[in-house]
Amino acid sequence: MLEYRDPDDAWRRVTLGSGFLVSPDGLFVTAYHVMRHCLQAQRDTSGLSVKVDCSTARPGLRYIAENEGKEFPIEIVAYLKEADSTSGKEKHTPDEIIKQRDFIVGKLKTDATDSFSSWRLKDFDQTSIDMSNPSANFQLTPLLPPKRVFIAGFPNDHDFVISEGFLNLTEKNRRGYFAADLKVYTTPYLQSQGVAIDTQWGMRIENHMSGGAVVDESGYVVGLVVNGNQTTAGILSIENILSTFFSRVGSAGARPAVLLNPTDTPLYLKRQTIQ
Repeated sequence: MLEYRDPDDAWRRVTLGSGFLVSPDGLFVTAYHVMRHCLQAQRDTSGLSVKVDCSTARPGLRYIAENEGKEFPIEIVAYLKEADSTSGKEKHTPDEIIKQRDFIVGKLKTDATDSFSSWRLKDFDQTSIDMSNPSANFQLTPLLPPKRVFIAGFPNDHDFVISEGFLNLTEKNRRGYFAADLKVYTTPYLQSQGVAIDTQWGMRIENHMSGGAVVDESGYVVGLVVNGNQTTAGILSIENILSTFFSRVGSAGARPAVLLNPTDTPLYLKRQTIQ
């Protein structure tokens, strides 16, 4: 949530979005547009292994994260410049959603002894996502098979909401997915996959659920919700996020940032500056 000083010098707060923890020591992922006020001075740069303190980055503004009933100040440790993240726009078409990388990695500022529950990240084939040209044009195709998912977020102060449905569209580089109110499967195909033929396609996304985790039936993170309305959800894949900010090779003495399940494969935060 965002806290700001009003004209009477009192602190007030508003909910801007959601996020989810990916490591026991407090690393989290959320949407860039949720954190854009903290990154205002860095909008023309990209950085990794940085510490942008969202309590002090802008006078009169500070971000607070709530987790398990406690509140924490936060800092951003990895981000892309605004042009690559959102192009400075509030809303995007489906084509724009997947071409943008609307995500950041942050960290709860807390005691080194604190340990947090975090979502599981599944190991993946690095060739399954092509990041050589992340803003390349694409054509949406049916996701085969459709993937049942749950989207978790906090659309209102202290209200936890879970939306349930199916992702049914993707593109060949698996940069993102959509849960769209479109019938893209034949009846025989749905029957072959054990999916009800009267399934309601599309998912309702409330305001401020942006940045929330999208998880599958096994509890693995599928991606990050960055856009939505009453019938459609736009998702950026977890592989997109991990391939952008993490590496399977760490520098000498580096500690793993996250572990991929079930292989315990370590991923390290990239340290070079992204141009």
